[in-house]
Formats: sequence, structure tokens, C-alpha cells
Amino acid sequence: MAQKEVSHKKAAVLGLQHLLAMYSGAVAVPLLIGTALKFNSEQMTYLVSIDIFMCGLATMIQLFRNKYFGIGLPVVLGCAIQAVAPLEMIGQKFSTNTMYGAIIVAGIFVFLVAGWFSKIKKLFPPVVTGTLITVIGLTL
Repeated sequence: MAQKEVSHKKAAVLGLQHLLAMYSGAVAVPLLIGTALKFNSEQMTYLVSIDIFMCGLATMIQLFRNKYFGIGLPVVLGCAIQAVAPLEMIGQKFSTNTMYGAIIVAGIFVFLVAGWFSKIKKLFPPVVTGTLITVIGLTL
């Protein structure tokens, strides 16, 4: 498929749209978690800053394609809204350090298991994934 030239004006508008979509998603999750855990402004700033940094780092990793990771496309990776409730509960019941540790363990787990998803893809037809996405959307 041949790529066509995009005008600078259209590229700027699409870039702004991409930035706003990414930024709202990247900032909403830490704000929800920080508010639920009654973070002060310094803690909230740290949480949002580290989230934006890690989203940028993950996006950069996705830009480069190799045998193990990366898709070679500028796909923005951000926080999953599904993680808000469990992280709030962990932070309230235990501590923020435990919450951060849970995030690290979950990230390592996803990294190790991600390669197997292509092998079990047949177990998840569109009716299953569509139902799951609908249920997640309805519970938000």
C-alpha cells in the first residue's frame, strides 16, 4: 500500500488530535487514583509525571520493531482504566509502595506472557472479545 503525502496543516491537526487523546488518557488514570488515595499536590504531580514519562518510554519501545517486541508504528501506550479500582484498593488497604510494586509485577507478567497470545488467539473469537469490551464499557 503506497503512502501519500499529508499536508502540513492536516498533519498538525491530526498530531494535535493524537496528543489530546493520548494526554487525556495518560492523565485521567493517575488523577483518579491520586484523588481516591487523597494524595497531596506534590504526590499527584509525581504520579502524573511518572505516568507521562512511562507512557512515552513504552511508546518509544513500540516504535522499533524486533523479534521480541515493538510493532514499528507510533502507537501511544497509556494507562488502562481497568486498573483504577484494583490499584485504589491496594493503595488504601496496604500502601502506595505496595501499589507501585503490584504495577511492576503486573508489567513483568504481561511482558512475559504477551508472546503467547498469538498462539491462543483462536480461543478468543470476535463474539468473546466484543462481549468483554462491552462489559468493560458498561462498568465504567
